[in-house]
Amino acid sequence: MRQLLPAGSETESWRRAMDGAMRKALLAAIVVVAACAHPGPAAPAIDPVPAAPRPGVARVWHGRVPAARAAEYAAYLASAVTKFRTFPGNLGYELLRDDAGPEAHFMVVSYWTTKDALRAYAGDDITKARPLPRDPEFLIEPEPTVRNYQLDLRDLAQ
Repeated sequence: MRQLLPAGSETESWRRAMDGAMRKALLAAIVVVAACAHPGPAAPAIDPVPAAPRPGVARVWHGRVPAARAAEYAAYLASAVTKFRTFPGNLGYELLRDDAGPEAHFMVVSYWTTKDALRAYAGDDITKARPLPRDPEFLIEPEPTVRNYQLDLRDLAQ
């Protein structure tokens, strides 16, 4: 039990000041603990401020091969498209395959920073396909052209 000192005593004033300070510190600690324990709203799963889209062009090539040669052509094509990354301005590529009965369809989508960067790879006529050396032995009716698309929105998680 606390001993009371005579009123006006320097020690009693100090004690009262400390009691007040302790109460304030204890109250502050309770508020902090309560705030930390309260779950609050969940943090968003993604950054709420989307990054500015990178300008670019997507070049899309399509070809068909007999189903019996699809695996062989896939390996051949996969080794060729990796060379895209050696060209300045290439942002990457995708190789897609659809086994559709007697044929397999392949699509290559390559991404480029600008049409000028694409021209450095494809030449002045960027709509013209660039066949690979062994394409004639695989492809059914090779398509002479490709499609080039301006990227208006790009959201690929990498």
